[in-house]
Amino acid sequence: MHPHRMHQLVSSVPEGIGADHRARLLVHVQTSAGCRARIVRVRGELKEALEGGDGAGERALNLACELDGLERVQQRVDGWLTALVEELTHVPRTLLYDDGVPV
Repeated sequence: MHPHRMHQLVSSVPEGIGADHRARLLVHVQTSAGCRARIVRVRGELKEALEGGDGAGERALNLACELDGLERVQQRVDGWLTALVEELTHVPRTLLYDDGVPV
């Protein structure tokens, strides 16, 4: 997830959530950001390996496999973060009849 999008998503969570929820949110954010950073690093290493050199083919293949896994995990982690934010921002509403009695 792009950092700007993550910031928008996380900032939609109310400030008053409990410490346990805040800790869960922080771990999700750290996991997503960490995965994104690793993807950037592995892409760079893959580009270098594809430039050639001794054993570069094997290294490039290993890096390509690692990158593929990281990109799949990134989608999953971002989905978890989005679901958690939806859970934390959902405010149950009590429907009332005109006489003030809950439905």
